Order: sequence, then structure tokens, then C-alpha cells
Amino acid sequence: MKKHLRLAALLLSLLVLAGCVPQQRDGDAAGGIAMPEPSDEPENMILGEQQPSRLSNVSLYYAMSDGAVFSRVPVSIQADAGKSLPEAAVEALLNPSGSEEMYFSTGDTHMLSCEYACGIATVNLSIDALNVQSEQEELALLTAIGNTLLGIDGVRGVNVLIGGRSESFGGLPHGVQTEVIPSVTASYAQLLAERDHLMTDHAMPVTRTATLYFPTAVGSWLVPELREVVFNSDDFAGALIEALKAGPLEQTCSVASIPAGAELLDPKPSVKTLSSGEHALTLNFSSTLANYLAFSGLEIWELAGSLALTVCSFLPEIDAVRIQVAGDPITVCQIGDSVVRFEDGLIRRSDFASYIGSVATLYLADSFGTLQPVQRAVSTRSALSPRNLLSELFYYTDRDDSQLSFPVPENVFAEDVLGIQIAGNIARVNLSANFYRCCQALDASAERSLVYCMVNTLCAMDNIRAVRFYVEGVSAETMAGSIYLRSPLMPNPGIVVEPPAGEP
Repeated sequence: MKKHLRLAALLLSLLVLAGCVPQQRDGDAAGGIAMPEPSDEPENMILGEQQPSRLSNVSLYYAMSDGAVFSRVPVSIQADAGKSLPEAAVEALLNPSGSEEMYFSTGDTHMLSCEYACGIATVNLSIDALNVQSEQEELALLTAIGNTLLGIDGVRGVNVLIGGRSESFGGLPHGVQTEVIPSVTASYAQLLAERDHLMTDHAMPVTRTATLYFPTAVGSWLVPELREVVFNSDDFAGALIEALKAGPLEQTCSVASIPAGAELLDPKPSVKTLSSGEHALTLNFSSTLANYLAFSGLEIWELAGSLALTVCSFLPEIDAVRIQVAGDPITVCQIGDSVVRFEDGLIRRSDFASYIGSVATLYLADSFGTLQPVQRAVSTRSALSPRNLLSELFYYTDRDDSQLSFPVPENVFAEDVLGIQIAGNIARVNLSANFYRCCQALDASAERSLVYCMVNTLCAMDNIRAVRFYVEGVSAETMAGSIYLRSPLMPNPGIVVEPPAGEP
């Protein structure tokens, strides 16, 4: 009895605060807008974002018997909120709790960082990873990480750096691992054979998967994309430049970073050893670069960031890139209100690591009530945050430059999403009384579009399968009378159409 009295008091106060004055509607015998009846409410009001630590099953790979085979060890890994599962998996691999370990010692090797964006995990290990007896042992460590992470849902590629630099095997770039490798011994033998073929007079092309970084059309982000690059010689830098010029092939929210007309003065970029022992790749563009950038709507930082991240993530043992325009090095870039300076004109991967973004798939409605997926560049943290993704939907309200929109009524804002709680692959979304009240006048088609813009967007995330809605912590029966909301909603593929080719 006390519980029902408390709920009744809560509902009455919400009606007063929200200004929900009963309004007569045609065909509404009850004659008023009522807040939802109590049903299966959360124990506590859902505010902010609640993503509790979750256990995930992951297979850790350990190289055994001199790398001839791998041992798979199934474990349950706890990924804390704000930490990606690939990051937690690498930590577990490098710090085994049981008796499993590599056939060689990894010593004090630890993970410096793990970038996870667009299904690509870039792991940066400490320099201790080089304290091994042979190239094959080093390859075994990198492959063990790659095999482990490729077993995680959503991971399409794994790139492992050591001390911020890419590694080579047999003199060739290792590149991004995109499939599980069963044997290090066989893989290493293949690398040596590819080197021999490439260096002979009858050169056989070598294919590697690289991570290319492209600037976004909206926002100050550089997003990664996997690309198979074919090398007919040891001019690996030149092949990367051509791939960047071709522009993105997967991400419709990003653009090419090097204008098609921009040309390098040196046919083959040179690598110089600095007094510090570091290696820098020099790219000398013609004096027309600035004109081509302006014509393409690009800024110099987008060119510099794209080149530094792409080159240093792939070319072996390259610490920095020096970009010159007719012989004069670029020493400063402005990114919005920030100014980035490059000592001696050396542009490092770390200078732009904080600008690496990811891509989220948002679902927006057209005038016919169908939904279309749209790519939106976001921070890597926002890509893991369901509440932030719903906030991104509000960017598309009342857009005059697009036929697609997030069809929320007037006077509804991102702050009306009070909170989201993730539990058992279900997102529990708590909306404000204002959100609920403003939706009462929606017709069936508008209600369906609004609800499934949110449901399909959230269910595009790896850890969400369904969505349940609440209003001020109370279960809502419907939003506007058509869609039953007191059970979790799965994504609705039947109202989704793919955008026309060439459109975002």
C-alpha cells in the first residue's frame, strides 16, 4: 500500500512540474493527457549514463611450441565502463592469471594505449616488447594479440605498434592483421618468401592491409579506414600517398586528405636518420599545395594529421614525418582555437592521436516515415556511449540542408533524455515528462519514426540488443498511443532503406 501511495504522489508531482494540463482530444473519452501508469519501474531513477562493468567471454591466444601452434584459453574478462573490450583483453593477455604464457618471456612488456575506432584496434606496447631473442618471437607476440582481439565481436583489424612505431618482418611492413593466424612459423616463412619475391628482378607484388586516416566533412576528427594496398616495389610511402589521394571508400562522413592535383617534388620520399637516432620521412610538395587545399576546402592540419597517423602507423620504424612545401617545412598548424607546433618540422603520430575519431551509425527519418542509416563522426569515447549517441541525433532536428531528420517535436532537447542504463544487452532509456508530453500529438507514423530512430541507433552498438523506455522512471505504455513500450523493443529493419549510392 505504501509503495502505491508513493508512486501516486510521484506521478502527481511530475504532472505539476511538467505542466501537464489535461487537454481534450478528438475521440479521447478520458479527455486528458495522463502520465504512464506504474509498471516494472527501475529500483532507482535512471540519470546520466549507467554502464556497469560487464563480463565478456574472450579467447586468449598464447604461442606454444616455438610458434608452431597457439593455445586458446577461454576466459571471462571484466571491462569497466569507459574502457573498450579490446583494451581489457590485451591487459589480460599480457598479465595471465593462470599458468598459460608464451613459449618465451614477454618480460616487463605492458600496454601504453589501445585506440579502438571503426572496428580497428591499434595497440601500442612498451619498448620492452623488443626484448626477445628473434624476429619470430616478436611476431608471435603481435600475432597473439591480433588473434585474441579478432575473436571479439566488431573487431575487423588489429595494428600493433611498439614504442609508437610500426614494426617490419623480413624487411617488409607487418601491416594490420585482419584474420586469425594459426601458426607463427608458417606466417614468418611466408613473410620471408614475399620479401625475396619483391626484391628479385621479377618482382611479385606484395599486398598489405594499412590503416588510412581521413579528415571528416563535419567536426575536427581523423577517422581510420582499412585499405588493402598493393606494393610493386619498396616505395611503401608512395603507395600510401596514392591510397590517401583516392579518398575514403567506406566512410561517407570523411573526405580525401590530399587533393588530387597536389604533387610531390621528390618521386620517391626519402627517410633520414636524425641526430637523436630517430627516423623521419620527408614529403616535399610543390608550391601549389596551398591552392589545392583551399580549392578542396581542406586545412593544413587535416593534411598533416592524415599523413602523420597513416605513415607512422604503417611504415616500419618511422618516428615522424616532415612535410615541406617547395622545401620549406610546415612547423605550425591551427586546429580551431588550438595551435600545434612541430619542433624542427617533425610531425609525430602523438601530435594527432587525440584527434582520432570513430564513426557511429545513426538512423534518421525521411518524409515518408522510413529510416535511413547515416554515418556521423564522433569521438572514440562517444562511440561507446549510448547517451552521447542519442544526443547526436538531436543534431539532425530541423535541418534545412537535409531531407533526413530526427523527428522530435518542438521544445524537446537532448537534455530531455534524462539517463540510460545498460543491463543484460538491454538499454533502459529514461525520458523527461516534457519529452512525453510533447509527443502526445504525434500521429502513428511520426511516433513510429521517432521511437525507432532511437531504438535502431542504440541497437547498432555492439552491446545493445533491445531498448526499453521509461518516463521519469516510470514505465510508459505508449509514447502517443500506437507503439506498446512496456516490453523491450528490438530494431525494426522493415522500415529501413539504404541511402542511394553516393549519398551519406
